[in-house]
Amino acid sequence: MPPEQPTPTQPPQKRVWTARRIVLAVLLVYGLILVLANRQTEPVNFVFFKTEGPLFVIVLLALAVGFLIGWLFDDLRARRRRKGPKPESEPRA
Repeated sequence: MPPEQPTPTQPPQKRVWTARRIVLAVLLVYGLILVLANRQTEPVNFVFFKTEGPLFVIVLLALAVGFLIGWLFDDLRARRRRKGPKPESEPRA
């Protein structure tokens, strides 16, 4: 009997529909429905000026501003963690 040669291992097949892709697809469909359902123009008061725009643009703008604020605060918190705790000052007498 000849010695058996090792069979080359095949790389594992990648799954096409991962959980991340499914969530992304659902969010894209939801975003499309949001746009189609909110095409009417609405007035917006930005404290210093007033304007009108499609409701879906206003909603997306509010989401983007909220995301930006959350990202900035998370970045500030991460910087504070990297610096370490503040040194304790001596107690006053």
